[in-house]
Amino acid sequence: MSRARLHSSPASETYGLAVRQLNDMWCRFVVPVALLALAWGACAQPGPKPSHDPEAARLVTGDIPNFWRVFDKASLKDAGDLFQREYLDPGSTGLHDFVKARIQNGRLLAATAVSRPRYYSAIREGTLSIDRSTAVKDAIRASFRKLKEIYPDAVFPDVYFVVGRMTSAGTTSQNGLLIGVEMNARDRNTPVDELNDWERAVTGQIANLPNIVAHELIHIQQDQDSEQTSLLYRSLMEGGADFVGELISGDIINRVQRTYGDAHEAALWQEFRKDMAGKDVSHWLFQGDRSKDRPADLGYYIGFKICEAFYRRTPDKREAVRRILRVKDAEAFLRDSGYEGGHQPGR
Repeated sequence: MSRARLHSSPASETYGLAVRQLNDMWCRFVVPVALLALAWGACAQPGPKPSHDPEAARLVTGDIPNFWRVFDKASLKDAGDLFQREYLDPGSTGLHDFVKARIQNGRLLAATAVSRPRYYSAIREGTLSIDRSTAVKDAIRASFRKLKEIYPDAVFPDVYFVVGRMTSAGTTSQNGLLIGVEMNARDRNTPVDELNDWERAVTGQIANLPNIVAHELIHIQQDQDSEQTSLLYRSLMEGGADFVGELISGDIINRVQRTYGDAHEAALWQEFRKDMAGKDVSHWLFQGDRSKDRPADLGYYIGFKICEAFYRRTPDKREAVRRILRVKDAEAFLRDSGYEGGHQPGR
């Protein structure tokens, strides 16, 4: 944030612009934590001055009750106009940013909500509980403090909780962390028959929110280089956010990928290493529900395992975190990690 963008410096402007251009074609397939760090560079105006105080970040929930007020009023005929006029347009700065990055407009938001009436109705109380949940807020604040402890240069933006259209559990903008709470408001009784297979796999519970926020917070700290576009580099960015996010929050977000990856680590590594120098990430990252024979986004898993190996191998843990956040040479980082598909030294 003291850097030119909220994520990190230098800005990943070229890729962020491409993301926005492609969003119309495949927006509903964007994975919940995909493109988190790389979308930032497209923002033209500088954001607010960053804070290095973990207590200063605001947790903003005011858009959530406004969504439900409009949800109750909207009919099939006028839902798009109502959501645009009474929810999106008067929304918070964070909601406006989330519209640009993920929602796009009231018509598309209404189409999603109207086609999933039972799901959205069932998650209402869970989303509204965020504002009064001291457990969630305390867990988020604790992870902020933990990051300050292990990475003193950390910056802490505001966090905006909004209701979106099932395209992303989290992303960022120049103004803060943007969390789509409809992706993390299920409980065991929530009906999921209206959801597609990908949505069923990636939607989580309110208790998961601190882990989503932690992942996003790490992306903000990363020094990302827009000229590095290899699968290895980009997997290290996502896997690094998973790894350090877990360090500070105590839990993971990509559970399906972790379970599958742990059971197939050696084979995945052999496959990944053949692709890692190339720029084609379509089989490893940002797949949404296009991956049919195994979980999507296993590049997150491989990136996590490399960062985990690097952290274990580095005696100075603060230095290890700093290096994970500031990967300059992906190939050198991999060599230094000693990662060998589950057989790295010292494991």
